[in-house]
Amino acid sequence: MSGRYELEHELHPGKTVLGTETYPADIENLWEKVTKYPHVIGDFTWTGYDYIGEAGVGIFHYDGKENFTSIYPERLGYIGDIDLIGNRRPISYFREIVYGLTNQPYIAVERMEHRGQTASKTAWMFKDNISSWTWKGHEGEKASVDVYSSGDEVELFLNGKSLGRKPAGKKSHYTATYEVAYESGTLKAVAYESGKEIGKYELVTADSVKRLKACRVTENERDVAYVKVWLEDEHGVCNPQETQRRIIHAKVTGNGVLEGFGTANPSSEEDYFSDTVTTFEGSALAVVRWKDSNSKEPAVLRLWTDDDVEVCIDIGR
Repeated sequence: MSGRYELEHELHPGKTVLGTETYPADIENLWEKVTKYPHVIGDFTWTGYDYIGEAGVGIFHYDGKENFTSIYPERLGYIGDIDLIGNRRPISYFREIVYGLTNQPYIAVERMEHRGQTASKTAWMFKDNISSWTWKGHEGEKASVDVYSSGDEVELFLNGKSLGRKPAGKKSHYTATYEVAYESGTLKAVAYESGKEIGKYELVTADSVKRLKACRVTENERDVAYVKVWLEDEHGVCNPQETQRRIIHAKVTGNGVLEGFGTANPSSEEDYFSDTVTTFEGSALAVVRWKDSNSKEPAVLRLWTDDDVEVCIDIGR
């Protein structure tokens, strides 16, 4: 109903307006209305966090299938700024820039495996992109690279070579788009305001997976602990291509049990109560419940892959 924002003020001068279920991809237009009209007091997108149900409303299909039509085994809406296990998606960084909360630019690359293909799309969807410069098998092919920035200008570098400056900021919809012939290495964006550097962002091509990492991401739960799990190369870079196929096993000993284990995959036959998951874009989330909430004994979460990449983490109270 954003088209009625101005009209509502004319009809009811004393009435405030709040957007409560707006389209994610329309945030630039919506936020301009919030800042322009004093009676519009804010905006809530649908949705901030991904969720189970309304399956497929945000899944990109390149095979002629239509969104939101009960395609097995789709299970998630997949339209969240944040995915089901807490990872920020590119649109969340775009939104942060539109809100004026950061000067740092952000790089998002449209998935090269679907280059030139047409996808089905709903009004809730943004772009099928990811912040990665790892596209093995696509060497020499053109990648569509978006640089999001609040700065009035950005410059993109590939392996130290400038690919030119382009306008960005509000006048250019906070986006500068480059067509870049893919080659492995480092892709870096620098943002400028009135000629002065205000921020930069960098992507590095990942090597083969060498490490399995785990980190407790919450500390205030009374009964459970959430542990993010991810795979990376020896330099700490995630490889979405390789990790898409990795299986991770989990086992809890000590004062704990494995309550749940899953990923942000919107279309999968795996359940959330198994001790084994296939990583999705390199990560997963384990939930550990303490057996005895009064005990000081830690729960020990052991995670490993079939090729013996392993990590253990103690989860104390």
